[in-house]
Amino acid sequence: MYRLSRVVAVAALAFAVACKKKPEVAQATLPPPPPPPAPVVEAPPPAPVQQIVENFSRVNFDYDSANLTAAGKAALDANARLLQANPGIKVEVQGHADDRGTTEYNLALGQKRANAVRGYLVKGGVTTNRVTVVSFGEERPLVDSQSETAWSENRRAEFRITWGEAPNLRGTVN
Repeated sequence: MYRLSRVVAVAALAFAVACKKKPEVAQATLPPPPPPPAPVVEAPPPAPVQQIVENFSRVNFDYDSANLTAAGKAALDANARLLQANPGIKVEVQGHADDRGTTEYNLALGQKRANAVRGYLVKGGVTTNRVTVVSFGEERPLVDSQSETAWSENRRAEFRITWGEAPNLRGTVN
């Protein structure tokens, strides 16, 4: 009997050990995902800056030419005065051509026009680090038509103006 009770006790102990509840493993909880970023809403430029932007003039060119006309020089003189009076403004001069000629030719002509405008502004006292150039050739017509009037409007240099925290302000660029 002693033996039987001992066997029963050992069996009960083994059963208890086997049935012992395993410790619960704590589930790792991930922090909640961050909220989506708020949409970027660019504040309108301060009123004086907007006035500057509205007063920048585009420059037009004669057919197949990167030479500045008298009217172009007068417009650039006014633009140079605006830049000198507002040293925080930088401009990108964008050269354009009408759609006559090859794409490569018009890109080169647009570049020459943008460089002519930049050179004139620099000679007028604007520092070189404030004026960059790019050519769009015939790719961004101002007037999408096939007439001398449309072509003359498309042969131009215009300005993309940036200011402090409000980049991509547009001056003469539509």
